[in-house]
Amino acid sequence: MPNFKPLKQSRVSEQVLRQLKEAILLGEFKAGQKLPSERELTEAFRVSRSVIREAIRALEITGFVVLRQGPAGGAFVKDLSFDHVEDAFLDVFLANKVALPELAHVRSYIEPEVARLAALNANASDKKRLVAAQEAEFIDVSKTSDRINQLHKVHVVVAEMCVNHFFEAIVKSMLKLTYAIVEAVDPDHAALHMPGEHHDIVEAILRGNAEAAKEAMTSHLEKFCQNLIKMEKVYRQKFKVTA
Repeated sequence: MPNFKPLKQSRVSEQVLRQLKEAILLGEFKAGQKLPSERELTEAFRVSRSVIREAIRALEITGFVVLRQGPAGGAFVKDLSFDHVEDAFLDVFLANKVALPELAHVRSYIEPEVARLAALNANASDKKRLVAAQEAEFIDVSKTSDRINQLHKVHVVVAEMCVNHFFEAIVKSMLKLTYAIVEAVDPDHAALHMPGEHHDIVEAILRGNAEAAKEAMTSHLEKFCQNLIKMEKVYRQKFKVTA
């Protein structure tokens, strides 16, 4: 048990949450490990069980723990990831905090740099995955969700190849929002994005030509983002999301 400090009563649950987060981040609780029981935490912090439950619930919401039921259940530490960042992008769009022109603007700045870095850092395994992602675009599928995933895959692989976790998280977050919009509107995919439109990006990365990869991604996004922006009005009308 870490040496938790007894707390004063003002904003107690936030103080519990902060100390538990610190313990997880410092490695005192490892991924997959179960946190102490409510009783043990109540005694350690000298607070009520309701305060502990509130703090644990906040840990769950922020992705630090997963709650499991049953005799062997409890709060188990998760391997931290950027998943909640990805969800946040969609949440702020639905809350009218961002609009698709802003998304398009950011994509046009970040993804060309990500493509440039991918070309510089790609190894043989990366290149194989990238080629497979491009080839998969030509496979016939019937579901809209599968089609979107096909056309997103090159972007996902390029982001994973760039060797920058922040860029990777940002790109995947933008793709998740893009996915939600396109799936909801269900447009004519032939007009929005044809298979093979990533060809120049892929070829430049395979050659290790960083500047060509950057230029190819810029050119690709200019066309795609124009089509994406047009969907916002349709999306908001369909789901009565006020702009």
